[in-house]
Amino acid sequence: MSYQVLIQPPAFAEIENAYRWMCDYLSADAANHWYYDLQNAIASLQQFPYRCSVAPEAAIIGRDIRQLWVGKGRNYRILFVVESDTVAILHIRHRRQASLGTEPPE
Repeated sequence: MSYQVLIQPPAFAEIENAYRWMCDYLSADAANHWYYDLQNAIASLQQFPYRCSVAPEAAIIGRDIRQLWVGKGRNYRILFVVESDTVAILHIRHRRQASLGTEPPE
């Protein structure tokens, strides 16, 4: 079975912010390499998204949120849900960011 992968607006913004940060503080080459690795990982979710582990946030939020680690040193997590024949990418989180549901209110 092939799943349709949709990147939700918060995840899209997080991708853009991470890319810009890498361009500013690392290099454009590093940012591009990360971006292509991320896109390949996201595309891989079209097949067998259930191969990915359930994220720790699933117990806190009460949804079956899964995670796929990506990047050099596995520093980023793609957080997603599978609904019917669709994979919805919810967030892209760096390993140093607080888990979903544990951030202080803004």
